[in-house]
Amino acid sequence: MRSRIIVLLLSVLGALLPTASLARDLHEHWDSRCKSCHGDSAAFARSTLRVEQGRLLGRHHVADLPKFLHNHHLADDLVAPVSAMLMAQVNTKPLFKTHCAGCHDSAAALARRSLLMHGAVLTGKINQRPVADFLRRHGGLAATEVAPMVTTLRRVLAEIGGGG
Repeated sequence: MRSRIIVLLLSVLGALLPTASLARDLHEHWDSRCKSCHGDSAAFARSTLRVEQGRLLGRHHVADLPKFLHNHHLADDLVAPVSAMLMAQVNTKPLFKTHCAGCHDSAAALARRSLLMHGAVLTGKINQRPVADFLRRHGGLAATEVAPMVTTLRRVLAEIGGGG
């Protein structure tokens, strides 16, 4: 029963992340505590985790990954948000890495420096213009990649605590 509740919580949190603001910067937490052993969170997620029936599963800790994460130096209040972040990364194509990372380092760094939500619209901090409009002529994205990139950047902005 407890694992079903955790799965439900992760599903709800995953659905809310693009619009919810977190009190903590999950990417900074990962980079300061996990990256030295596990590398970039998205690369780690895509290479070692999978999602089956709405559950995030690891190679070795299939039965209860949230319990493992808690026992692996992750505070209780971070297990669900970090799990949702990793699940989203597993389910997201690496468009940022392919099209943007060469100039903009990481999506989290770009979000901290340059992005904000203006109502429900992701905008640039300086020009206050919708990011979707800008991406139509910047970064070499195909027209079909603009909306997924905006979704990714909205999610990352929420994960760093700047989405509200």
